[in-house]
Order: sequence, then structure tokens, then C-alpha cells
Amino acid sequence: MTRRSLRLAVLGALLLTWQGTAHAGPNPVPSSPRGPAPVERELLLMGTTDVHGHVYPTTYYSDREEALGLARLATLIDRLRRDNPTNLLVDSGDMLQGSPLPYVHARVEQGKGPNPMIASMNVMRYDAFGVGNHDFNFGLDHLAAARRQARFPFVSCNIFRAGTDVPAFKPYVMLDVQGVKVGVIGFSPPGIVLWDKNHVAGKLEVRDLLSCARRFIPRMKREGADVILAVPHSGLGGKFGPAYSGYSPSSGLPPENVGIELAKAFPQIDVLFAGHSHQEVSGEVINGVACAQAKLWGYRLAVARLKLRRERGRWKVVRKSTETLGTEGLEPSKAVLQAIAPQHERTLAYVHSPIARTSAPWSATESLVRETPLVGLVQAVQLEATGAQLSSAASFNTEVSWKPGPITIADVAAMYPYENQLVSIQITGKILRSYLEHAAEFYQGVENGRVTFNPAVRLYNYDMVAGVQYAVDPTRAVGDRVQNLMFQGRPVQDADTFRMAVNSYRQGGGGGYDMLKGCPVVYDRQQSIRELVIDYLQRKGQIEPEDVLRADWGLALPR
Repeated sequence: MTRRSLRLAVLGALLLTWQGTAHAGPNPVPSSPRGPAPVERELLLMGTTDVHGHVYPTTYYSDREEALGLARLATLIDRLRRDNPTNLLVDSGDMLQGSPLPYVHARVEQGKGPNPMIASMNVMRYDAFGVGNHDFNFGLDHLAAARRQARFPFVSCNIFRAGTDVPAFKPYVMLDVQGVKVGVIGFSPPGIVLWDKNHVAGKLEVRDLLSCARRFIPRMKREGADVILAVPHSGLGGKFGPAYSGYSPSSGLPPENVGIELAKAFPQIDVLFAGHSHQEVSGEVINGVACAQAKLWGYRLAVARLKLRRERGRWKVVRKSTETLGTEGLEPSKAVLQAIAPQHERTLAYVHSPIARTSAPWSATESLVRETPLVGLVQAVQLEATGAQLSSAASFNTEVSWKPGPITIADVAAMYPYENQLVSIQITGKILRSYLEHAAEFYQGVENGRVTFNPAVRLYNYDMVAGVQYAVDPTRAVGDRVQNLMFQGRPVQDADTFRMAVNSYRQGGGGGYDMLKGCPVVYDRQQSIRELVIDYLQRKGQIEPEDVLRADWGLALPR
């Protein structure tokens, strides 16, 4: 071989070597001809959760700008990225539903065009998305379309195709972050099979988070993960709240809020970004696992900083910490705003369109202690649509108030923010009493003449029933609080039968109402309750509080 041929061969070999390095991963380690590779590095992990459709700094229910949404978070994230290029951005679930923005895309526009949440996340360069329960609310086809549009993987290790051992999503992904191998594993709440039964029954199974972690986390370590980041759509549980909140242990489903249990059982996890329970948690270390939770609606960003040291050819975590950061004083990212500007404008036009008028104010402020017209409106709609004798509804937002004048779609969405469908079931008097007693656990008791509330029971899990008359005495023992339960002037007997309108979440046993799970369904037309309320108001044109205010229940308080 001539010297010239030898030089060309060496040059070709070097070129092939360089090409292989350049395509080794999304963020390859840059070569350093002047010295050895760095032995220490800081890894920045960033996480959002429970954004629930908020991109612009608005809830769409008022004209007030707020320090929430992905656009503001994007500005914060860009600043953090400039300070540390070795970074990762993930979400722990419940992104695709919640505000009017994704609702208009899914229902009004029938999913046509880009999903505004995915479009925003693509601009922000998310690296992985952990699937939450509300991401199923618009159906499997809608979720699949969002997944196709995403430039990042959807992960959940405990959702399987029904009757198989085939994961429905990637259980985890291994990501190269500037030469650091980070494994991201997702978990979803088992309650999906109750809360979105109409969408997933016979198609998907959601299994125990801990047993699935036992299956996949060791596999991630064997595949060489330097760092493991868990993104469970699951609350921490323990001192941060009950393990069960959306259903009860008697449902037969594994617990939903098991973040602490994950940390205790799997110290291989370096960082855990929790979700689902809408709390803010930072600086928590459990069994060596650094835990954080970023609140909801994009108000906060969970941040973990890991110091890594190179030992024997691998990166080892030698220090870690977590915090949550807000966006107060930051301008929203223009790139994110522009990505969905047309959809945002169409959403504004939709939610501010008037559908009826009223001459009096409406308020939900006292809806937990007495009957109010806003809850009565939902009851009236459900009774009319189903022809049932009874109707059950909750007050989802006690801050809602309607002023005299036009009633808009935004007003209705603020009052009824969930994607529930209307169902009617057949129940007995015995089940009705058990149902009401479970609802009455919402009350803690009475102190200094004022009603106190049980912090373990969510606001949306306190149901009120129209069509029967009863009193709730919060001073009595749990299970014996419902007094004088009457139907059409006579006491309700255990053997009596009724048709009761409920939302689809409750019919599946959501909120611990297991007594309803086996009740025969006598009405189910897959109708959105919020849409039924809107139609009802449009037909009425003019409506006053007294038109729907009922006198079915009240509190029996000591004098």
C-alpha cells in the first residue's frame, strides 16, 4: 500500500468513527481533544404534571391573566436550560383534558387539526410523557392521535392490552442526555378502569403500580441506566394523603397514591416526580429517592438537580435535591403562544358566546351546607334527560358565581369542568341510604357552631340527591348521619326501588361509592352532562335561580 493510500484509508476510518459518534444518540458527549472526559457533571431534571389543558396564562373563565400554563413555564424552562445543557423535561400526566382549550379541539372541532397540548409540548421539547387518567377522557382514538403527533414518547408500565401481557405504551424509555443514560418510567392510576370504563372496558387493563415496578425497574438497571426518573401519575400517599381517594379498597383495585411506597420499595429510583393529587411537594427524600410534585395547571415546575461523578466508565449520582419553581413575573413564551394562537382564539370565541340570560346573581359559595340553584340546575337537567325519580350531583367549584346578564359557555364550564357522561341506574332504598351515608363522611363535625369538613374527602366526592328529602347531622357518628329520609311523603324502605341519574364517574364507583358498581344501568346515551346543561339553558333562553332551586336536603345542626 502506498503512503497516499495509507493516508486515505486512515482518513476514511476516522471519518467513519466520527459519523458513528455523531449519531450515537440525541445528545452525544462532545469529544475533547485537549484532555480527558469530565469526571463530574450536574444533571437537571424538570417536570410538570396535571396541567389539564392550560397553555395560555388564563383559565378561560375570566379575563384575568394568571401565573399558570405551559407558555409561562416555557420561559422558565428556557432559562434553566441555558444554565445547564444537560437536562431533561417530562410530564407526569393529565395534560390532554381540563380547560376549554382541549375540549374545543376534541368535542367542538372533533379532533381535527393539531392537538393544542401536543403542539405546545413539541415546541417546548418535552422528552417523555407519563400517561394520566384524564388523558383517556376523550377516548382511545383521541389519545392515539395525540400520541402520533407527539415528538416524544408516552410511557406507562402498568397499562396492558386486555387479556394479554402486552404493554399498551412504552413501559419506560432510555434517553441519552449529553452522555448520561437516563431511564424514564411511567405509571398510571388503576382507577382508569372505573373512571373511563366506557372507553377502556375490554380493551385495556391497568395493573398494580408496585408489581409492575418490580418487573421493569430491574430491567432498566440491567440496560445500563445511570439515572432512573419515575413519573407516576400517582400521589405520594402517606402523610400527603390517602392511598385511595378516587375509589375504595373494596373495589378490588390496587391503591392509586403510592409514591411513598414506590420510593420505599425501589431505592434504585433516583428522582420521583409525582402527580394526580394536585399537591405541591419539594425537598422530600424518601429512602434516598428525591421526590417532588409540581402542583397543577402549570403553576409550578418540579426541578431536581443531580451531581454525577464518573466512576469506572459509568455515571454515579453523588448528590441530589429537589424544589418547585413558579413563574411569577415571567412573560409567556411567544413561540408557545404562536404555536396554538388560532385554536386559542377559537376557544375564546366559543366560551364567551352567550347561551341564556338571568336577572339575578347565582352563587355556589354555600353549596356544601345548603341547597343552591347552581347544583339545582344540574339536577334539573339530569332529571329531565333521564326521566329518573332521583338525581345526584356535586358542587365541583364553590368559587363560581354568575352575575345578572348573559350566561356564557365559560360560566357553565367553570361550574362543571369535568368530562362526565350522564347515566341512570336502578337502586334500592338500602343502597340509597348507604350512598348518602358515604357522602355524609364529607363532614368532620361541628366546632363552635360551624361545620367542619373531612380533609380526606375531595370536594367533588360530596354528592347531594334530589327527589328525596333528608337531613344530614354531622355531629352523629359516621354511618348514622342521614336522618328522616323520605320519598313523596313517606319513609324510604330498604326494599324500595328508584331510578337515579348519576355521572359516569360515580356510576363506576368513583369516589369510593362502591355500592353503585353493580346497579343495573337503565339509561346511557353517552351524553356529556356539561353539553346537556348548555342545551338546557339555550332552550330556556331566560332562567332565574328560583326556577331550579330545590328544597330536598339540609344540615341538622344543634341550636
